[in-house]
Amino acid sequence: MFFESHSRASAWRVGVPLAVQSQLSAIAQIYLQSSPIFGGVVLLCLYLTGPALALGCLLGACSASATAWMLAFPDEDRQQGRYSFNAALSGAGLCMGYQFSSALGAWIAVIGVLTALLSRAAQCAGIPVLTSLFVGAMWLTIAAGPSLGLQAVTQAAASGGCALAPMSYLFCAVGQVSFIGPAALGMLLWAALARRRWQVAMWTLAGAALAWCVASIADMLPLWPGIKAQATGMGINSALTMLALSAFQRSRSQRVFGATLSILLCLGFGAAGQPYFTLPFVLATWLVLPARGRWRWKTRGL
Repeated sequence: MFFESHSRASAWRVGVPLAVQSQLSAIAQIYLQSSPIFGGVVLLCLYLTGPALALGCLLGACSASATAWMLAFPDEDRQQGRYSFNAALSGAGLCMGYQFSSALGAWIAVIGVLTALLSRAAQCAGIPVLTSLFVGAMWLTIAAGPSLGLQAVTQAAASGGCALAPMSYLFCAVGQVSFIGPAALGMLLWAALARRRWQVAMWTLAGAALAWCVASIADMLPLWPGIKAQATGMGINSALTMLALSAFQRSRSQRVFGATLSILLCLGFGAAGQPYFTLPFVLATWLVLPARGRWRWKTRGL
């Protein structure tokens, strides 16, 4: 009896830290990282931006992780958060756009279950899911939000645009990938990324810089109005595309091509008046990567 109790206690002491690491790894996967420490930095930055964002992010990650655990998805991928990062990002995004309530919390949990199931299906099909499920979750919420009783926050409160001052814009765009607001927090996040993989961090910053160049010459392009209005979206998607193609170890020319394509897609969706979130990043990365086959990105430990 003593041995059985001791074994259960040991399993509890081991299981709880592993569960926490899994959630933090899922949050880190928003930036295609597998480090619980980096995930903790992202969560801290979210909390400093707004506690509700951190809560929504955790709720999404936990619901998706629980689904993956109950359905016995592969342990390694589950512990690295590959089935949960879309839910984590969706939770933060929904808490940015909607007032937190019990209805929103329940909806985030539902999104977590759905994204875990779809992530596994995409993995079995050999398709890199990236943040496509996050985009789908945001679109679905826009369509179904009123019926679910969700209350959108005011436009002024929800806006998180990046100013075009060079240094501010670059780090703001990196942070806005996960709805982290102030540029100072984006700089902290980028520093944590650079501490792990400085080459990937530099390419991510280069993606944001490319978008800044396009936004900065907007006044010289009168035939394409509205470029400045898409400045934040361009920075987010270009930075993400550079980051992903670096993590997938694509060539330099492919990285630049992908980032440029994501910027053009942002301008196209913006001109059409469609909320695109990170869809340009997803489409540009899918175009550069093979449609099927190997898609695991290179990761490191802590």
